[in-house]
Amino acid sequence: MGNRIKRLLAQLNLANQLTFLRLVLIPFFVISILESRFGVALGLFVTAAVTDLLDGLSARMLGGGTVLGAYLDPAADKLLLVVAFVLLTDYPVMLQDVAMLHRIPLWLTVLTISRDVLIVAVALLLYLTRTQTRFPPSIWGKLTTTAEFLTIALFLLFNRLGIGGKVLDAMVWLTFGMILLSGFHYLGRTIRMLSPQKPRP
Repeated sequence: MGNRIKRLLAQLNLANQLTFLRLVLIPFFVISILESRFGVALGLFVTAAVTDLLDGLSARMLGGGTVLGAYLDPAADKLLLVVAFVLLTDYPVMLQDVAMLHRIPLWLTVLTISRDVLIVAVALLLYLTRTQTRFPPSIWGKLTTTAEFLTIALFLLFNRLGIGGKVLDAMVWLTFGMILLSGFHYLGRTIRMLSPQKPRP
């Protein structure tokens, strides 16, 4: 029992505490959007993004990387992004009672979530067929996540200011392009991983 407690406490380092904080912020982020308090939502979203940067720096600089953090950190990021996209999307009927000047196109939200589901499915496939325990994100994947974060932040900001702008349209198409690039890149990498390894001469 004592060893289990010690192992559990070892997982609760600064980096993982910041990740847990990001998870705690998500319900308040949801409430603020549903109440059309976009300034509060933007503040919570930026705070969550800052904790993401800080826990990454903490894990690298202090050597605080843990197994729990390796799974929890990307899960927290994806949960925050999925929640944000779902709440800010322009649906035919759903969430129309939320006062919102700018909404994300439904097709972009569908593509964003579909890409994430595909990546999880591919990682599971590699684990089951090749005992591939790690499927690290590529540079294109990281750039896509950055574009998604910026898209959410700008939609929150413009809804808070109550102004229009072509910047949002540009971010929508930039994010769409990054989703396609990273999606095809992950597909190509998966095909290479699943291809039979040629013996070296």
